[in-house]
Amino acid sequence: MNMIQLGSLVHSQTNNLGVAKVIDISDTKATVEYFCSVSQRISETFLLNALSQTKLQRQTRCYIWLESQAVWIIGRVWAWDEEIEEYEVHLPDKKVIFVSEEEIYVRCNIPQANPMETLSIKAHETPYFYDRRLTFVQALISQRAVCRGMTGLISANIQLYPHQVEVVRRVLEDPIQRYLLADEVGLGKTIEAGVILRQYLLDEPKGRAVIIVPQYLVAQWRQELEQKFYLSHFPKRVAIITIDELQKINPRVKVDFVIIDEAHHIAALANSQNSGERQIFELCKHIAHKSDRLLLLSATPVLSNERDFLAMLHLLDPDTYHLNDLVGFRARVENRQQIGKLLFSFKEGVNPFVIKSNIKLLRSLFAEDKYLLSLANDLENCLQTKATETDAIIQSIRIHISETYRLHRRMLRNRRASVEDVIFDRNIVPQEEYDLDERAIDIHELLDQWRSLAPHQQEYQRIYLLFFLASGTWLGILEQVITARQGNKNQLQKLVQEFGEKDINILMQTQKFAGEEEILTSLLKTIQQRAEEGERIDHLQTMLLNQLGIYFKLPPSVRRNKQDLLTKIQQRIRRPVSDDILPKFVIFTSFGQTCTEIVRYLIQTFGETAVVSHQIGESRAKLEKNLTDFQNNPNCFILVCDRSGEEGHNLQFADWLIHFDIPLSTNRLEQRIGRLDRIGSKINFQSCVFLGIYSEDSPHNAWFQLLKNGFNIFQQSIASLQFYIDKKLPELETTLFELSAAGILAMVEPLQEQIQGELLKINEQYAIDEIDALDDNATEYFQTLDDDDACHQRMQQATEAWICQTINFRRSLDVNKEGVISYYPDKNTLISLDELKTHFAACTNNIGTFNRRVANRSTQVNLYRIGERFIDSLSSYIHWDDRGQCFAMWRFAPSWDASPGREWFGFQFNYVIETNLAKCVKNPAQLKTIQRLADGLFAPSLETIFIDARHEPMSIVEDVELLEILQTPYQAKGSPYRDYNLAKNRLSILDDFVESSQWADFCCRASNSSLNLLSQRPDFQELCEKSAKRAEEKLGKRLEQLRLRINRFNQEQQINDPLLQQELLQETALNQEIIAGIRQPHIRLDSVGFIIVSGQNLQLNQEGE
Repeated sequence: MNMIQLGSLVHSQTNNLGVAKVIDISDTKATVEYFCSVSQRISETFLLNALSQTKLQRQTRCYIWLESQAVWIIGRVWAWDEEIEEYEVHLPDKKVIFVSEEEIYVRCNIPQANPMETLSIKAHETPYFYDRRLTFVQALISQRAVCRGMTGLISANIQLYPHQVEVVRRVLEDPIQRYLLADEVGLGKTIEAGVILRQYLLDEPKGRAVIIVPQYLVAQWRQELEQKFYLSHFPKRVAIITIDELQKINPRVKVDFVIIDEAHHIAALANSQNSGERQIFELCKHIAHKSDRLLLLSATPVLSNERDFLAMLHLLDPDTYHLNDLVGFRARVENRQQIGKLLFSFKEGVNPFVIKSNIKLLRSLFAEDKYLLSLANDLENCLQTKATETDAIIQSIRIHISETYRLHRRMLRNRRASVEDVIFDRNIVPQEEYDLDERAIDIHELLDQWRSLAPHQQEYQRIYLLFFLASGTWLGILEQVITARQGNKNQLQKLVQEFGEKDINILMQTQKFAGEEEILTSLLKTIQQRAEEGERIDHLQTMLLNQLGIYFKLPPSVRRNKQDLLTKIQQRIRRPVSDDILPKFVIFTSFGQTCTEIVRYLIQTFGETAVVSHQIGESRAKLEKNLTDFQNNPNCFILVCDRSGEEGHNLQFADWLIHFDIPLSTNRLEQRIGRLDRIGSKINFQSCVFLGIYSEDSPHNAWFQLLKNGFNIFQQSIASLQFYIDKKLPELETTLFELSAAGILAMVEPLQEQIQGELLKINEQYAIDEIDALDDNATEYFQTLDDDDACHQRMQQATEAWICQTINFRRSLDVNKEGVISYYPDKNTLISLDELKTHFAACTNNIGTFNRRVANRSTQVNLYRIGERFIDSLSSYIHWDDRGQCFAMWRFAPSWDASPGREWFGFQFNYVIETNLAKCVKNPAQLKTIQRLADGLFAPSLETIFIDARHEPMSIVEDVELLEILQTPYQAKGSPYRDYNLAKNRLSILDDFVESSQWADFCCRASNSSLNLLSQRPDFQELCEKSAKRAEEKLGKRLEQLRLRINRFNQEQQINDPLLQQELLQETALNQEIIAGIRQPHIRLDSVGFIIVSGQNLQLNQEGE
């Protein structure tokens, strides 16, 4: 094997087709032949320097033409004999032959189109291979059918929640994947986006994506994408960047998929007074508009925020939503308010009188919507006859209105109230901890004196708010504020970082009022006194020690003595009991310096390993390490955050949320709570707040009562009220300054009423915009998916029957993690080294599990489903490898007539049935999306038919007794139905039933007959027709919703949108092609076998298997 010559086996460096044979050669070029199958070969010509010789590896499956017998035989390469320059080849009948390179053929990497070709040359393998392969193929097809081709969903390391699955399904079945994911805070928008991203990376092996996120979320995105979506399996294909790094994107390079998290922040830049910020928006807009796929993530409501919301929709759909049409957009929002009001009260179980009055309103609002008017008539009739279908019709009306008239067709919103089964109702009223520091009373009285004497002017109000905030935290902050007010600039930079330059300028430059200096001096003197009972940080330490004492079940006598308690806790931390799992505490403060002091103090108490921080000024790497340690290190149980930790992070695994101080911004407090109050949070996580002195006239206590009873923030999410609250806050701050605690407490009741009114407006708007993840179709899909996912043992058995029992992969269990398995080849594996490199190169060190719960508890453990690289590699290989695709066997059935010549013989055909998409796909990039849509309308399936080949014309087997015999799985020795492999030295038995010279033609006729018989079978035709009609109904409804939406848009805008019309035409054509593809589906032969049924065993001298 020294040089390329005629008959040489080579491979090209310019493609991935694998091994070829040289069939013609010149001085500079060679023509090669790729051997796909006996009847299918492809010729190509290459320059000689583009070809390399190939040495076949052990276990390579090869084809050899025996000229003397005019037949093909199949064997396995065992070795290359250097002396005689021939391959040692082992044949199925355990014989060994030596073959020259010129005589040997090896299949290229193109899968064999028709397994009947292998059977027709009698090159089949044992039915043992076939039986196990078929079981695995059935498992693969079943998974595809159940998940509707959403492999990125079922192979992701996530828990499956109905509302997230529904969002993912809608996006992945839509050829236009430009969506605003608008779920309320804590419902998992990042997870939804991660699944859609993973599916894109699987669908487009060369595709690239960019994720634009705020700086504080970079680490979390990177961690989520790796732990849940295995980002490292797609190296250098996803870039996670911040807004400041947008310049890194080459404007001439098209990015196929863009995700923008917290998109409302970027949208707000569109109308900024700062030209630099507007430029950032323009750059982001350019990237978004060029991308084929775009996901915007934002829970921001549209009410009171129309300008920024319009900018967001402009990023999504610039042709429909113009930035300069704010007046028109506000009108559209206002028009939908009336629809939302109707929809909000139009619910299942509502009083029939209310429903009847709403039917009248419905008819006037939607006079041109024939489908909706028909539903209204049906509902009216049901109300009159008291039929049981009332609730179902109401649900249909709600879904239709939402799908047709929501603000944007591709805006998907879920609400906490609608997904209550997957997230706990908020009930985290914190335990109240009041300061024991005796100085606190004096400070309170002096600050109230300052407030009473200060002029009622805006500057003094701002200064008072600084005093209010600084006195509600570590008192070192208050000391700095006071000395700065007195003119001392030593701590100026620190204060600017805490409060901002504007407020500190007011603090320093506003003239002191009469008597102020004396108050400031008294305040400073009070702060500088030594606290006998300890400062708030001491109180925090005591609180933590007490909670740990309760957790460790220390006796009350120990817990009453702080020093004894401290000693016991420190000993327990250093030398934990075997089942100790320390509770996780998250401590929030608004101030960086306070954060530093808390960390320093608690490290002295609990040790450096126990405490980490999230502070402004810490590097990205440091923050990532701290958050990872807090989540994964059992000895790290305290996380202290300044305001930089309030947004974005997922801390739902924590046990305690502690507010060391309270921010004035209610939205910031909501963000803090939202770190823990989200999907996956612990049902009983606890909360605590430090409030200053225990007194009715304490402004800190009054502010807390306003939060608790006015905003009700500890018992419901107020994320949707953020813009209302921003407008309300100045009024509350003025009341706090002018009327102190009494004024704030007096506002609690009216605030409750105002918030209820605002929530009603928001609920009415949301009623039209939110999707129904619990409608019958979505619920049925999720339940089927979830039920199948729970049957992971069935998938494992099917997989291991093939890879472990058939092709001899080794199986290794992780001794430390139950249910975690790895599979790897060894010298006995029936796959050559070249084939391993070709088909399994990306997953040689695979570690995974079939159990989703095991995967969820682990990191770096793959979930074995279609879409996971090892399972996909197996799937690819099994469709390329012709072993198990065909067989021939003798089945002994004791109940069958044993008389000579009474044997039955025929074929088993296994066909994959799926929608025929040959005419649908004009754009190859949309193939997978359209296939998913089609799978949801007509699930792929494996159809098995048995053909009686004893007579002409051949016929389908319908005899129940015979079918029972034929459908029995392969049986080896010792079973009532004894099966014999008709290969190796038993091939001649086939000649007793079909003359050898007629065998190939006989197989071809059987194949054609089976396809015709299946296509014409009444129950098959009925299945296709019923499925086509269901598809017509579903797709037709969706198309009508789009038509109505376009008509309403044209009426509102007084113009026709050509892009919407084009989308309508494209969707109309696509629907017709899908329906036609269901009526006449694609039928592909997966595997085939020839079976002889006899009432007698084969003769003993013919036994071998």
